[in-house]
Amino acid sequence: MIESAEKLVLEAIEKEKDMPIIWQPTLIEELCNVEVVDVACGLDHSLVLCSDGTLLSGGSNVYGQLGRAKQDLGLHVVDTSHLSPISIASGLGHSFAICKNIPQDGLSVVTWGWNQNSQLGREGPENIPLVVESLDGEIPISVSGGRVHSIAVTGKREVWSWGCGRNGRLGLGSSVDEVEPMANQYLEGCEVLQAVAGFDHSLVLVAG
Repeated sequence: MIESAEKLVLEAIEKEKDMPIIWQPTLIEELCNVEVVDVACGLDHSLVLCSDGTLLSGGSNVYGQLGRAKQDLGLHVVDTSHLSPISIASGLGHSFAICKNIPQDGLSVVTWGWNQNSQLGREGPENIPLVVESLDGEIPISVSGGRVHSIAVTGKREVWSWGCGRNGRLGLGSSVDEVEPMANQYLEGCEVLQAVAGFDHSLVLVAG
């Protein structure tokens, strides 16, 4: 599975040679009169969160990472229905939003996109944003995605990881894949400040 993912990435990079290049920062005209509060990008897709809670996505939708069935050009609204996004993040081909639950209080991690190695952390349609129910009861502070794994920090300053465990990238002491979020027991007693996922590795910042 990992080898096929590597092949897809290399093919995507090769295709980029024929794409138009923008050599300097350029204003996105569609967002000229929009107040943007957060942005995120994967290998070839982008997410934009507006101040009113509207979530936009654009780019490749090969894995459903745009949160819809169709591949439409430009930025379009992601339907998060009864959830209100407050922050966003992205892995290589999957997407995240930390959302307020409406009308109930609380926060949830919502995922969609590529799920080759269970990096969405939940079952169900891949192109539809759905809650990672295994994190119910936790207060997510941040979430980050790699190629085929995901990692989150909660209000208890705990690190949770899921997806592909190859070469120990989940930090759980093995190479086993995890289909749902698992708390990292090796960091027990540490004050975790930040956790981020690289392509195939993870970093955690702890207080000294």
